[in-house]
This record gives sequence, structure tokens and C-alpha cells, in this order.
Amino acid sequence: MTNSVTSAQLWDDAKRVIPRGASSGHRIGWNQVFVQARGAHLWDEEGTQYLDFLNAWGPIILGHSDVRVNEAVLRAVNTCDLTGVGPQLGEIELGQTVCELMPSAEKVAFCTSGTDATMHAAHIARAATGRRKLLKFHGSYHGWSDHVAVGGARSDLTRESPLNTPNGAGLHPAVVADVIVVEWNDAAGLRAAFDEHGSDIAAAFAEGFIHSYGCVAPAPGFLELLRELCTANGTVFVLDEVKTGFRAALGGIQSINGVVPDLTAFGKAIANGYSLAGLAGKDEFMGHLGAYTHEDVTIDGTYNASPYALAAANATLAIMREEDTIARIYALGERLRDGYRRAIADTGAEAVVTGLGSEWAVYFRSEAPTNFRDTMDVHTARYAAYQAHLLSQGVLETTSPTGDRRLNAATTEADIDRAIEAAHGAFAATTQIA
Repeated sequence: MTNSVTSAQLWDDAKRVIPRGASSGHRIGWNQVFVQARGAHLWDEEGTQYLDFLNAWGPIILGHSDVRVNEAVLRAVNTCDLTGVGPQLGEIELGQTVCELMPSAEKVAFCTSGTDATMHAAHIARAATGRRKLLKFHGSYHGWSDHVAVGGARSDLTRESPLNTPNGAGLHPAVVADVIVVEWNDAAGLRAAFDEHGSDIAAAFAEGFIHSYGCVAPAPGFLELLRELCTANGTVFVLDEVKTGFRAALGGIQSINGVVPDLTAFGKAIANGYSLAGLAGKDEFMGHLGAYTHEDVTIDGTYNASPYALAAANATLAIMREEDTIARIYALGERLRDGYRRAIADTGAEAVVTGLGSEWAVYFRSEAPTNFRDTMDVHTARYAAYQAHLLSQGVLETTSPTGDRRLNAATTEADIDRAIEAAHGAFAATTQIA
């Protein structure tokens, strides 16, 4: 599969026409350009094969280029493409499925990205409550619309940085005053925030299991406390299940922990790589979605609920239910985490492995983090050596020392065992770095 054009040449070509060479920040910093994807593997321009533990940051759940999903999409393409009138037939079917699977879903609306979903969640919460302020947790990413792009995991943050630092340049500075940021798992801080601002908070945004800076679980009772405080203060509880939805469980993390939000943003794994996201929730809140009035929240988008993405999602969820995909990827994930932990113990590396189901994180620190500030002391040089060694062995993990990774259902036990063997060498390489 070799080609006379190298990845380096393609990167040079890309940088001439695309800022920094790629249209998404997380794709920057690699030397590879991948040209083929199948199952659990990717191939770069030079023909080198990699075991993929990024899976496009979450969308690939069944495996790359799944023929069954792609055939469903092709049927949709050749049957009825975008019409611009009424619901697509697949939209009704998928809406019924999501409402069946997800505890919070009485109604559901589809859009194209997680950023769209969380943006509309904020709009609904403000319309429903008549309030302006939002509450979120330090380090959590909920998309790039101004009102939630505050207090995230920016690369130049320090322990002294304000919790409500904007996620990047260009965000409207006035937004910061309306965003209350609390450290994850800080129950006292959460109570204090509601004591001070409760009557002004339109919505509280949270991940049910942190994936914005790796894999950090909620402390026992923490999500329950958030639910209680939202109810007591008339605040809309928005659960960000963009990464956990249809991957932690078909019904999302809420179907595991029993903490049911008012609104749920979802995306990624629902369509095995096709662009689809959505917002689900109680009818009293979803009922605010309308068009072009003072009372209603507008949700418009030419490509919202495109028939191609809907076909992919309906096929993906049908396959997952038939094959019990969640059970399979949980077993594979536990096999990998156990193997990585043995490698750490065998090599004496100072590192910890955390995770849930098919997702995991590796932190080069002595203890598992409980919040975002804890991750600021990870040993970046050791992580870089670890990641570089894995890459040299054909195992693709994130370049970020606080990033999450995941596997897909096409991954085999042999793939996992090969990754564990490569990880043993990667952890050993870090012990030589002071």
C-alpha cells in the first residue's frame, strides 16, 4: 500500500491551504496522514499499519468502515436524500429508539455536532428559567459555543489560573461573568456555588464520567448531589453524554448510575463515524424548541437529521443491540486495563490507569486524579516517551498526557495482547526519565 507521496509531503501541502494543516485542533501534531481505515486498524501513506485506540475521539464504535453501516447509508442515499420538508423517515425511527433507550429522553431532536447540542441545551435552559448564568466543572469541555467554552482544559493553564478562564482566544469576554466553574468532585464548592448563585443559574452542565481530561469518575454521591441541588434551585441539569452515550451503555451513563438529567446532549458513537448528534430530555424543556418567536428556542440546520447519518445511526444501534456490543467492548477494555496495570507493576513505572468500559486513560503520576487540577502535575516527558514507543510499535494512542482513548468492537483479544506487550516496553522506557 506504499505510495510515492509521503505523509510529510502531504502535511506540507495541507499547511499551504489549511491553517496548521488540519481543520480540527486535535489532528495537529502528528507526522502521519492516514489513508485507509478498516476494523480496528489504520494505515498511513507509507503503508504502516496501526492499532487505533483513538477511534476519532469516540465515534467509531463498531469498527472503521463497517460494511453493514455503509450499506445502510448507501441505501438511504439512493432512496431519498435531503428534502428540506418534514421529518426524514429514519428520524422517526431513531427518535423512537433513543426515547426507548435513554432514561431522560421523552423527546429528542437531532443536529450535527456535540457543540450544536450543548448550545441548544443552554438556549432551552435560559428560555425555560428566564435566567442567564451557567454552572460547569473545571476542565470539562462542552463544545465551542461561547457560553460553555469557559473553564476547559487549555494547554497553558496553571494551578493559579482562574477556574473560569476562557478555552481560547476570540470568545466573547462578557460571557465569563455568566459562567460559574466548580472543581469536579468538590461537594463543598458545589454547595457554595448554589448557595450564592442558585436563583440565577439557568443550567448546570456536567459529564457523568469525565472524559475531557482522561477518565475521572464522580465521587460517590457527587452526581446525586448535583441532581438534588438543581431540583431544589429550579436549575436545568444538562448531562453531556457526547462521549458516554451509546458507548458506556446504550442508554448512556445515566442508565448505569440512575441519575437522570433534564436534558442530555449526545453524539459520537451513535452513528459509527457519521456526523450526528442530538439533544434529548423531558418534554417540559424540549417543548421550548420551536422557530422564530420570542418564546421559542430556534433549532434550525440544513443538515440536522440528514438521512445518511440517520441511516448510519439506525444500523449502528440495531447491530449493537443484536450483538451485545457493550458487553464485548467492556470485556476488551478490562482486559487491556488489567494488562497495562501489570506492565506498570512489572516495570516499576510511576503511572496509573483509569477507565470505564471501552475507555481508559494513563496518567504519569503516583495516584489517580480526582479532578482537573490533579492532572496538572502529570509527567509530560515520561508520557511523551511512552506514547512515542507505542507509536513505534504500531499502537496509536493520544499525544495528550491527559487524553482519553478507547477501542472499538472490531478489536480482537490478540490486538489487546499485542498492545499490552507494546505497553510493557513503553512503561519501561519511562523509568529512565527523571
